[in-house]
Amino acid sequence: MTSADRVSAERELPATFGDRLRALRVSRGLTQRDLAGEGLSSSYLSRLESGQRTPTPKVVEQLAARLGVPTESFAGLDNGTRVSGGEFMVGVARVMDLLLEGRPDAALEVLDALRENVRDPRDRWFCEYAAAACASKLGRTQDVADRLEALEPMYRGLPAAAKVVTETHNAAALRNLGRFREAAELAQKALLEAEGLANADFSPGQAWPLRLRASVALASSLAEARRIDEALQVCARGIDLVNAGPPDTPDWRDRSTFTEAAVTMHWTYAGALTRAGFLDQASEQIQAALAHPAEAIGNDLWCRVRITAVFMVLNFDLPLPVSPETLLQEVTELRRAANSQVDSQVALMRSAVAVRGGDLESALDHAERALAGPLDTADQMRALMTVVRVSAQLGREERRLSALDELLQHLDSADPDEVRPALLKEVASLSVQTLRDQRARA
Repeated sequence: MTSADRVSAERELPATFGDRLRALRVSRGLTQRDLAGEGLSSSYLSRLESGQRTPTPKVVEQLAARLGVPTESFAGLDNGTRVSGGEFMVGVARVMDLLLEGRPDAALEVLDALRENVRDPRDRWFCEYAAAACASKLGRTQDVADRLEALEPMYRGLPAAAKVVTETHNAAALRNLGRFREAAELAQKALLEAEGLANADFSPGQAWPLRLRASVALASSLAEARRIDEALQVCARGIDLVNAGPPDTPDWRDRSTFTEAAVTMHWTYAGALTRAGFLDQASEQIQAALAHPAEAIGNDLWCRVRITAVFMVLNFDLPLPVSPETLLQEVTELRRAANSQVDSQVALMRSAVAVRGGDLESALDHAERALAGPLDTADQMRALMTVVRVSAQLGREERRLSALDELLQHLDSADPDEVRPALLKEVASLSVQTLRDQRARA
């Protein structure tokens, strides 16, 4: 195509930003991966082209430069109308109402519709971050990572704390995807930035919960990567922060944000100590986390701490003065909402408890209940493996085979980073055992 032909073609490009971006890219023989680069991921470009994202002026400048066109090539496009302050606040209020009702899926729909026409950088960051949080509650880990990655171009002009919060959340998403090295690097970056937040506009006391959350993200990533000694060091420093309390904030225990950060630090330290084999110390830390009422730390965290404590008892024989059954019953009585991720995780834990007690019918029922709700990739595979094993013991061969088929299909479609080698080994073992049983019957 000659320069004249290209100019002529570009005069007739579509009138929406996404369509015009796609047309310009294709006319130059570029893939989204080719056009991607620093600050612009291929997943973000995909969302721009599909109309799911509205670009900032900085992004428009970057794309125009990479495509070799003036920024005016994107001027006057139909990118939606600006949302008024009143409309935005109504939308935010609706999102909060839906979250309080335990409906993150509906809240996500509202946010996706709202953010398309939001222009203020802080409002756009809020919409994007809140959407990622909703996706997290729905167990959509890859979607969380994609959404948080798309926030990178928005940092300019925002408070430094916005970047720390986003990086900390993204580190957790990467960890859940099995990308432990990247998660640790991002969490380390967030922690360093959180430690440098104290200035005229941001006091050390305000930075304290952000430092704790970044410490939790870093320690968790290091522990998952089997770098236990490093994780313990980060946790020990985090507990020192908890014991010292935030500077110039004597009433911090009355503030839920601060208390939640402290509880999460105790919880994370308990996990690292458990992995290291220091069970008595781990018990002290998890009991410190369990001691806080739901009113102080929120129902979600309160439930998750109990689920973690049950997991530690079942898998590591952690000594606790309270039984797993009691902890699970407490969670059931304080259920946040029907068919939530917490409910699914409780069902999965109940299944494990039932297997341990030899109640196979109950174990199968709870595993099926877990599969009916939102779970991340690893938990879905664990639930399916429970169904395969228990169905085999109960002689329900049809369900055993269908669950194994679901498991293999899930494994085939999952992101490789989400599946750990240990899970692959268990799936292979289940498949081999099933074949052996079928041959023995034949």
